[in-house]
Amino acid sequence: MEKAKLGQLLLKSNLLSDAQLKKAIDMQKVLGGKLGSIIVKLGFISDDDLTKFLAKQERLPIADLSNLVIPKDLVKRVPKEVIEKHQVVPIHYKNGVLSLAMSDPTDFEAIEEVQFIANCRVEVAMASRAHLTRVISELFYESKAQEKGAKDAGDESKTVEIDEAMEKALIPLLVEKGIITYEELRKKSADFK
Repeated sequence: MEKAKLGQLLLKSNLLSDAQLKKAIDMQKVLGGKLGSIIVKLGFISDDDLTKFLAKQERLPIADLSNLVIPKDLVKRVPKEVIEKHQVVPIHYKNGVLSLAMSDPTDFEAIEEVQFIANCRVEVAMASRAHLTRVISELFYESKAQEKGAKDAGDESKTVEIDEAMEKALIPLLVEKGIITYEELRKKSADFK
């Protein structure tokens, strides 16, 4: 589904107003990224509602990642770097077909890369970006974070790390709250070049 098409479909379904779509497209021009993600970050539609909408439009099933146990052997079929790069999670494999949970069913680059690497056919199931991020974190980082937490239990000088998703959400939030304008941000970022 093309970006403009997504916006028009959301308008037609009364899930988005003209003003909201214009604001999301303007923000996309400045920051880049996917229109659906921007619409969610702006709070115009929830991540789950967008996932349901896209699944209905594309006639795809929704993967309930909160109730799904994903075997480690299945995850090993796709390299961690590819899973993180495309925000996809392998959820099932049978008869040479790998089921892949993803939030963007039109990300053909991701589908083709997984098909090539896993050497099998890929079927897509929809999942919200938030659920995918949580599962990926649990698969690759939860046990490492727990080990590090136990190791650092006595250390009082801890730093807070901001992940990429939080960083991308921060700028629109600061602008929306009136803390900074895009013009001020552009000037400030020029100082770092």
